[in-house]
This record gives sequence, structure tokens and C-alpha cells, in this order.
Amino acid sequence: MTVSGRARAARLGVRNPVLWPGRQPRLAAPAGGDDRSAPVRTRRAIVGAVLFALSLALYLAVFQVFPKHPWSMLDLHVYLWGGTLVRHLQDPYVHAYRFHRLLFTYTPMAAGIFALLTAVELPVVKVLFVAGSIASLMGVLWLTWGALGRERSRARLGATLMMAAVALWLEPVRQTLSFGQVNLVLMLVVVADLCLPDTRWWKGVGVGLAAGFKLTPLIFIPYLLLTRRFRAAAVATATFAVTVLGSFVLLPTASRHYWLEGLFLNPSRLGNVHYVGNQSLYGAVLRLIGSATAARPYQLLAEVLAGVAGLALAAWASRRGQEMAGILVCALTGLLVSPVSWSHHWVWVVPILGVLVDFASRRSPSLAVSAGWRRACWLAAGAVAAVFSGVLWAVPSTGRHPPVQGYVMTGPQQLIGDLYVLAGLAGLGVIAVLLVAATRTHQHLTAIAVARDGEEPLESGLAAQP
Repeated sequence: MTVSGRARAARLGVRNPVLWPGRQPRLAAPAGGDDRSAPVRTRRAIVGAVLFALSLALYLAVFQVFPKHPWSMLDLHVYLWGGTLVRHLQDPYVHAYRFHRLLFTYTPMAAGIFALLTAVELPVVKVLFVAGSIASLMGVLWLTWGALGRERSRARLGATLMMAAVALWLEPVRQTLSFGQVNLVLMLVVVADLCLPDTRWWKGVGVGLAAGFKLTPLIFIPYLLLTRRFRAAAVATATFAVTVLGSFVLLPTASRHYWLEGLFLNPSRLGNVHYVGNQSLYGAVLRLIGSATAARPYQLLAEVLAGVAGLALAAWASRRGQEMAGILVCALTGLLVSPVSWSHHWVWVVPILGVLVDFASRRSPSLAVSAGWRRACWLAAGAVAAVFSGVLWAVPSTGRHPPVQGYVMTGPQQLIGDLYVLAGLAGLGVIAVLLVAATRTHQHLTAIAVARDGEEPLESGLAAQP
């Protein structure tokens, strides 16, 4: 990158790129565009729209065939129950949901928002949740392609729709929709915020709002600090603080219980944390050791190591110009170190799959390197889709002591029951290897350029020959 190019990138808030192995910078399209590519782009958009429509139609058909299970939207009922308690008692944490004895676990700010939704008819709220979640899914994919350098075009729209058609069937997405969860919406808020140029003063507001609704996005504040985006980190922290202070003003009783009495530190309120559905390091250690007391030191050690290593890798990827990889590594780290990460929290696998498909579909002038790189990315994308297809629930759920509850498990059941955690740790390892390889390649090319500095250009030397 030239000096003028670096200056322009700095003004735009773009980081200096160091490419993954086998990737090459894209050349700018010629002025006026390429007319021959227009029909191809249109065709891809049409194919994407048709595939997404077919996938969604099949999805809705399944919804009609199984109206109660698995489409109970149980979590949405609990959300609205918390909102109802706010309207009548000013505290969503005092009573469990009457049918399944589940407790409201989100922040007072979230309870206040759900209190507003209780004024809307339940069927309407369900439609809004499903439509909003699917729209958020497509929004995240669209932003992911953009962060990877794909220009706004019909081809990008087609790629978004095709990926969304596949992503609808991933287990975390299925669970999010069937339970009426908010994971996809919160993911969109975070990704949209972090994809803003660093020059925007309001960058960080989305992270702060998402954290004020659900605490797990707080992991992105140290990520912003480590990548030296101090203003964005300050904005995120201030926004989160405003949500907390605002909750104390509007819902003082609920805020006192949640923040001052430590309800937010009690994972047992979330249900059986041994359960296979809890795909966090804490859940994996509990299923392995059994006793929460005996598992505590191992849990803390695993979370500290994964947290430090994951945030360091995320910051490293960002500084090397791979901003989307940095965001996703940070999200992956948050899923691993959170005390409870239900399987539907792993919707971050959707943009991860998008990144792998993007890497696999790009072509490089170095055909030998590019072919191997693309093949590896396609294999990785297939492996990710297989792991997150629902294999997790092959763990038996019947018997006197159902293994799915996480208390009594055989070795193979343990491996299957920790599948997302193992995949997450493997993902961090692969990212580390790629960053090391990319850095060594960059250093090697820089050394060659320095060694050749001042040599007579090859063309002029040939021209001087008789």
C-alpha cells in the first residue's frame, strides 16, 4: 500500500490489511464497469431469491406441521411474563413463569422493553419476532460481505440470500426462532455498530445498548480497547452506564435486585447449567467433573486462558486488517467464557460460515496456493455446517438419568455433548495458525522488497541490452 493509500485508509478508519494465505487484494473495476458481468450478477440475485423463498416456504411448512413442538416460543412467553410483572409489580425477578417455572433473567432495561410489548397481541408479537429475526439474519450476512470487501451489488444480494437460505437450517438459528429468542437481533446491532468506520463518533452505541439489554456483548468493550479504539470503547461504556442508571430511575426495585443484590452473577437462575444445551466452558467442565465445587478452579482456569487468548487473537486479527475475523473471534471468546451459552446463543456461526464461503469463493493469481486455500475453506465451511446442524442433540434424552441433562454421560456422549465448545476452541487454534502464517508471509515479502530496494528495474536492464 502506498503512502497516499495509507493516509486515505487512515482517514476512512480502515486498518492496514495483511492478507490470509492465498488471498490477494482485489483490483479496482475499470471505469464504467463491466457490462458482461451485469447479467451474471442479476442471475445470481434471482437464484438467491428463489433459493431463499423455497427455504423459507419449507421452513413455514414445518412450522405448520409442528405448531407446538419445537415451535413453542417458550422464551418469548417468559420475556412477556417478565414484562407483565414489571407492569404490575415493578419487578420481573420475583415470580417464575407459571407453566415451566422459568425465571426472567435479562436486565431491567430489557424487562422495561418487554413491558411495552405486552400491550400488543401475542400472535402479532410472535410474527414480529420471527420476521425481525430473519431480517436480522440477512442483515448480518449483508454486513459481513461488506466488511470483507464485497461492493454493494446484486451479486452481494444474491450471496446474502443464498447464505440465508442455508443458515435458516443451522441448529442455533432454528432454536432461536423456535424459542422466540433475541439472539439474531442483538447480533445485528453489534455487527452493524462494529462495522462502522472508526471516524464515526457514535461507534460503540450499539455495543452499549446490546450490553444494556443482555450482558454478554460487554466482551466487545475490551476488544475495542485492545484495538486502540478508545473513543468507541468509551462510547460503549457510557451507553451501557446510561442504560443501568436509566433502569434505576424507571425501575428502582428491579434494578436493586438485579444489580445490587447480585442476581446477574447467579447462573443457577438460568436453569440446569449441566444440561447439554449449555455450550460454554463452564458447562463442559461441569459435565466432565460433575460437582460445581470441584469444577470451580478448573472452570476459572479455562475461562481465563480462553478469554486472554481469544481477545489477544481478536485484536491481532483486527490489527492485521481482518476486522470481521476479529469481531467473530471476540464473539467466539464470549461464548466460551460466559457461564451459560445455550446452543441458540451460537448464532455467530452464521457470519463465520459467511467468512469461510467468501474466502473459498475468491480467486488468486497464485493458482497453486489459491486452489489449496479455497479447498480448505470449502471443507471448513462444510465441517462448520455439519457440526452446527443439530448433531448435538444425538445425546440420549430418555432413561432414568437422561445423559442430555449432563449428570451421567459416557465418553462418546461427552464428546458429542461438548461439540460446540470443542469446535470453538479448534476455531481459535486455526485462527492463531493463520495469523502466524500471514504475518510470516508479510515479513518475508517485506524483506524481499527491502533487499531489492535500489536495484535497477528489470525492464530498464533489458532495454539497455543490445
